Amino acid sequence: MNTTMNATAPDIMNHPQIIWLREQLDAHGGNKTALAHTLGDVISSKTIGLLLEGRYQYNVEGMLKKLEEQQRRLSGQLHPAAAADLSHIPTPMMAQAFAAFDAAKSAHLVNIIAGKSQIGKTTAAEAYKMRYPETTVFMRMPTRPTMASVLAELCSAAGLPKGRTTAEAVMRLRDRLTAAHLIIVDEAHLCLGRRQGADALDMLRELYDRCGCGLVLIVTDTGAREFVRGQFAGQLAQLERRGEWELLPPEPCAADVQAIWQAYDLPEPDKETQAAIYAMARASCFGQYVHRLKWAAVQARRAGQPLSWQFFLQATHAMTRRPQ
Repeated sequence: MNTTMNATAPDIMNHPQIIWLREQLDAHGGNKTALAHTLGDVISSKTIGLLLEGRYQYNVEGMLKKLEEQQRRLSGQLHPAAAADLSHIPTPMMAQAFAAFDAAKSAHLVNIIAGKSQIGKTTAAEAYKMRYPETTVFMRMPTRPTMASVLAELCSAAGLPKGRTTAEAVMRLRDRLTAAHLIIVDEAHLCLGRRQGADALDMLRELYDRCGCGLVLIVTDTGAREFVRGQFAGQLAQLERRGEWELLPPEPCAADVQAIWQAYDLPEPDKETQAAIYAMARASCFGQYVHRLKWAAVQARRAGQPLSWQFFLQATHAMTRRPQ
């Protein structure tokens, strides 16, 4: 496909994604700014206009792929990271992680996101994969990782067979991955305590170098210390120097906490309940807070009633038991 387009390119102007874009603009009353927002702000209103006028002069194929991703998302084939999706609520913490993902992808960096357990790292990665399914390769690090097991997980995440040998798997990945891709590796700290894991991270660095893609490693706060001071820190220095660190706050901020209860369509709680919630956030980040909200929502449905803070308090009381 040509990488430029103009008004004399009927094959492009009749492309299904361009036709769909035209229909979407009509549905938005001709408001390109509103349409750009619906499309997740991944395509500007100016670009929308240029595409529909046949005057877009850059990477048309890449832009059509973006449109296809958004069409699939909006048609319900994917589950966007929106407030209605209570597993992936957009919080300021998620926005910080998204910025690190975007930077790694657009500037072709290795970014390392570090944060406490339950701070929302995995949730953000899942949401990013949902928003950009065609260009995001999201894998979770297996327990006691080896080169073979990491390659098998990565090939699966990229939609490839795992390969009969390590060399075959690496070549398949090199053939598939491009500068448009972003690899996100969750629980990457599992690699840091063993030689085979450190070698697997070196393999990821080599793929990054060869393919020019972005790479994000997600680690815990303790994993971050192991990365820079552990027994394999010297081996991993080359990987670290290829990018930057994104250190998440030690606990959710007030806006994060509020975004969660607003997503559950709850009003602002009284001061006593707020104090309990912020204590949970200090103790376990989003963990206890979200667990109790989920259980409260289940109990409300069983009772045939709308969710209220009373159900949350009941769930909190029922779930605070812990062996001493």
